[in-house]
Amino acid sequence: MHRGSLKRWVVYSSLALCAASALCVSPRSVQAQTPAPASGDTIKRAREQFSQALSLQTGGDWAGALALLKEVAAVKPTPQVRFNIALCEERLGLLVAALGDYELAASDAQAEKSDQVRQEVDSRLESLKARVPRIVVQRGKNADSATLSLDGVSLGDSVLNIPLPADPGPHVVEATALGFLPFKQSFRVAEQQTATIQVKLEAEPTKAEPLAPTRYEPAPTGVRTAGFVIGGVGIASLLTSGAMFYLRHTSISDLDKQCGIDRMSCPATSHDTVDRGKLYTTVGDVTLVAGAVGLGLGATLVIVGSHSNEQASVRLAPGAAGANVGGASLFGRF
Repeated sequence: MHRGSLKRWVVYSSLALCAASALCVSPRSVQAQTPAPASGDTIKRAREQFSQALSLQTGGDWAGALALLKEVAAVKPTPQVRFNIALCEERLGLLVAALGDYELAASDAQAEKSDQVRQEVDSRLESLKARVPRIVVQRGKNADSATLSLDGVSLGDSVLNIPLPADPGPHVVEATALGFLPFKQSFRVAEQQTATIQVKLEAEPTKAEPLAPTRYEPAPTGVRTAGFVIGGVGIASLLTSGAMFYLRHTSISDLDKQCGIDRMSCPATSHDTVDRGKLYTTVGDVTLVAGAVGLGLGATLVIVGSHSNEQASVRLAPGAAGANVGGASLFGRF
């Protein structure tokens, strides 16, 4: 409302408040709207609050004016009061509420033949309807049987795919359906904007089946025999290593005899003795390592094979009590 129009409206409203019987409505209208007539003190206070609300509107305090006007409306919901409530709501961005209150004011003004109020309402309604945002909610993939809501208010099928008036600002559309993940989309709409939200649901991920217990069969009895064979080879290698080290010692003794203790004068034939000594050393080292490994492996296989003959078993089960290994548990029986 322009400033001149607002001042004119303040004057008009103030004059209307001076009526002796009520807040600018006929006794018949008052009787229809309120079961019991308000007392003189209540009427007087309502007039004072209405005047205060008009002053607050002039100063731009729309929230304070709205609070007072709602108290006045509880006493006398006249066309003038409803118009000013709608005006405050419009200035505060509550466009949907303002739209409804303007229409109520227009209806009351027409019933009471208040042409000036009706003209003021009509001038506001046209511009307001163009400003109100719209939200269209549609069912998309897997949402045929979903329960839908807009800002926490459930939506029936009759309002889907229809532009619904909304206030500018943030909104949220939510949907739920059995067997599907919840849907939630937050968004904002501005004045004159239409937002279309299509609800699409994703199926819940299938739960992984628990792992079946894995049973480890006892080792075959041939393992024990293989252990004896490998262990025998290991013992033979150790014996060979001992022989090689003995021959190495003999070669060193022969070299001492040929070259002397200081090894300063060695004949040409001493090279053969040195080569033999190196060969014995190499073979002795290799057979020593092979013998130790073979003897250890053979002993291990013999022990495992002996346990298998006693029907040893191990069972792996997820999530059970026992020795926990990586989220599973081991059970042993010997």
